[in-house]
Amino acid sequence: MDVLQLVGASWISKSIAVAARLGVADLVEQKPLPVDEIARAAGAHPEALLRLLRVLAAAGVFTFDAEGKVANSKQSERLRTNHPQSMRHFCMLAGEHYYDACGALLHTVKTGEPAFRHVFGGSIYDVMMKDPEAALVYDKAMADLTRPVAALVAARHDFSGVSTIIDVGGGSGTMLAGLLSAHKHLRGTCIDREDVCARAAAALRASGDEDLADRLSFHGQSFFESLPEGGDVYILKNVLHNWGHDSSLRILRQIAEAMRRKVASGGRAPRLLVIEALVEGTDTSLRKLVDALFQVALCEEGTRERTEAEMRGLLGEAGLGVVAIQQLPTELAVIECTLAGAG
Repeated sequence: MDVLQLVGASWISKSIAVAARLGVADLVEQKPLPVDEIARAAGAHPEALLRLLRVLAAAGVFTFDAEGKVANSKQSERLRTNHPQSMRHFCMLAGEHYYDACGALLHTVKTGEPAFRHVFGGSIYDVMMKDPEAALVYDKAMADLTRPVAALVAARHDFSGVSTIIDVGGGSGTMLAGLLSAHKHLRGTCIDREDVCARAAAALRASGDEDLADRLSFHGQSFFESLPEGGDVYILKNVLHNWGHDSSLRILRQIAEAMRRKVASGGRAPRLLVIEALVEGTDTSLRKLVDALFQVALCEEGTRERTEAEMRGLLGEAGLGVVAIQQLPTELAVIECTLAGAG
């Protein structure tokens, strides 16, 4: 791609977000439809929608048949709400709040301060507390990203000797739902903000999945405060890259303290699974490098992706030792930890 194509890619990402917001992929799930019919159902202007969909079709997102009707492509299928690997809500988040924040990327590059805070006057969490609709999109966007990771971890990690998992900063419980569905002997507790847990618990009850509802609970609290000690395994997925060094250290020390309390009460030493991207100085993965820039612009000041050595150092400061690192077939790695000296 030349520089003009690259700079124009922002229009494609925004167009995907608009199509996701309008629910176009859902509307054409059953059969191809004329643009006018899609526009009526979505509350859109027919001519403007046609132009947007032609751009997306040229990019491989949606197709037009011989009659000019719109159908899903392999790419747009993942904009369907009910697709098992749906990315609809993440595309909405990326093309709305995140996109708007990145309009102030120059501010971040010149000052080192987060563009998101510069644009919105607070963090993403502050925005969600004030805007319930934005909070719901964010919850579902994080679930979109977590579902495939949960399936990989469920298949690749040995949970045979584990009874209880505590997911710290686990959002709407998607990681735990995936693990508990794959391993019926497991129980789990998801820890996140009270508003997130309340929405997630209500959604689980409404799902009618009584078995999962019996084994998965939600506990609303800050992960900067004392955490429950009952876990055989603690999980921390894509949390540390949202926080700078000092905040990350506080989170890890709370987990380590909960692990120590279990050992002190006579229990077996728990393990912590940190699931993060490790970005080395020589890394050339565009996705990893974009994510690293994204963290600087959108998260807490001082936030960044870490190298393996930096991650080991951070964990060591918190009193944790790395047992193993397993690279998933994505940009993420599973870093298995135990209390330092516990073996």
